[in-house]
Amino acid sequence: MLHAAYSAPVPVDSAGTVVRLAFRRCRTSALLTALMVSVHQVCEATTPVIVGLALDDAVAEGSVAGAWKWIALLGGVYAVLSLCGNGAGPVGYRAATRAEHDVRQAVVERVLDPRGMAQERPTGEALSLASSDASEVGNGVHALASGVSGLAALAVATVALFLTSVTLGVVALVSVLLVVFVAPLLARPLQQRSAVQQEAAADAAGVAVDMVEGVRVLSGLGAQRNAVGRYREMSQLSRRARVRAGAAESVFEGVTSVIGGFLLIAVAAAGALLVIDGDLTPGQLVAGVGLAQFLVGPVSRIAYAGAQVATVRASARRIATLLDTPYAVDDPAVLAPVEPIPATLEVRNLDGTHLRGLDLEVREGELIAVVVDDLAARSELLDVLARRRPAPSGAVVVGRLPADAIPLETLHRHVAVVPHNGSLFTEPLADVVGDEPSAVLAAAQAEDVAEQVRAHGSLHHGRNLSGGQRQRLSLARALATDPPVLVLDEPTSALDTVTEASVATGLRELRAGRRTTVLVTSSASMLAVADRVVLVQDGRAVAVGTHTELAADERYAAVVLA
Repeated sequence: MLHAAYSAPVPVDSAGTVVRLAFRRCRTSALLTALMVSVHQVCEATTPVIVGLALDDAVAEGSVAGAWKWIALLGGVYAVLSLCGNGAGPVGYRAATRAEHDVRQAVVERVLDPRGMAQERPTGEALSLASSDASEVGNGVHALASGVSGLAALAVATVALFLTSVTLGVVALVSVLLVVFVAPLLARPLQQRSAVQQEAAADAAGVAVDMVEGVRVLSGLGAQRNAVGRYREMSQLSRRARVRAGAAESVFEGVTSVIGGFLLIAVAAAGALLVIDGDLTPGQLVAGVGLAQFLVGPVSRIAYAGAQVATVRASARRIATLLDTPYAVDDPAVLAPVEPIPATLEVRNLDGTHLRGLDLEVREGELIAVVVDDLAARSELLDVLARRRPAPSGAVVVGRLPADAIPLETLHRHVAVVPHNGSLFTEPLADVVGDEPSAVLAAAQAEDVAEQVRAHGSLHHGRNLSGGQRQRLSLARALATDPPVLVLDEPTSALDTVTEASVATGLRELRAGRRTTVLVTSSASMLAVADRVVLVQDGRAVAVGTHTELAADERYAAVVLA
């Protein structure tokens, strides 16, 4: 059976790529929204023209039949206007939410991709990108509809003004050109300030997430005031950045609105003079002033679209930076050999920042323990075993296959490396430990924790559980996955001695001889149940034996028995 690796994502190298990703599945709905809003605006533009024609044709002539003809035409225009205006809302919001969803999915998939990131990012930043930034990119649908409809309305109204009077048309055209040339100049500082504001918001969110996750630690240290002060400072920076961005947005919209107001005044004044000179009829004046008044709306729409585009570009650029982050490890395309892979694990001459030619062999069904005297070396070993980072030198062999030749999906099903600080989530107990959890709960001594979760649930990260309860439930979850090779990092560090000894016995009874288990620990209770213990010092294996045999070794005793 062949197993394919994770499919390569679409390369993302710019804000434009993110916007195209957002519009990939909602392109038709977005264009339909823009079309419907444009028709709505064109119908509004024709309204003053119809009224003006009715004044000159029916009212001036005193024709009742003619008046009803124009009223019927106006009613038909308003029916189309209402249909398109009301219909564009649901279609547009559906397209915007679809675009937002697709961008958010891309962000989440990149964050959770097992290949990892060469440059880790704070949790709060990822949260901000997946929420507010994705939402801003989704709002590009509304920006498109506003921009296209504004331009369409401007074009129709300007042409209508030219047909009514060349003078009025020239006045309107000058105003339109002002908007076209001034808007991009005003949008540049808005775009820069939007980017700064989004960065500040992400930093504030990161601090908030850190505080929520570490609330117990902060309480224990009595550091709540310092934490609140730090968050207040970051929040103020975010607020000031938002105020600056809002000021730029207000200036942008204000200037374009002023241009629209002067347009109305100029057309009204020019039209009045033309009527006095006899060059315009009263109906043409009404149409001209009505069109000029209407043009304020399209100018505002273009202003809104310009401001929104600046925000969309800033958010899309931030998302593109995340999606374009290099992977920490490569994923091979195909695993040729047939599964199942033997449940053996071997480390050969592993060199790294803190490892110095480490050799380690774990046989199938064996339960071994590894004692590492240096925390950095332990973290490096676990990262390499989990393929969170590539091995600088040497090799990790799983079932006679190099680990870097096995697709990550297959490798992670076969070898589970459970971190010391495993997170718990807000989910039913069955999702944590399976539908028949009795054996794993008994092995992890977690029956009482399971009862509490059944009764009261588990908050995010298990904040309503003690450290020992979280650790026992996390261990039960790891055991429930029942991987062929299970690597546990200090799985009982938060437990008392009696409970730790019971967990050690239960763990051995559940997995020894049936599955392969590696315990990276310095706990004497856990070491006592291992088939073999390997002492790693200065990045290399210096002693191998049982816990009893190694107890006489001064190096071992200094780490384990001190």
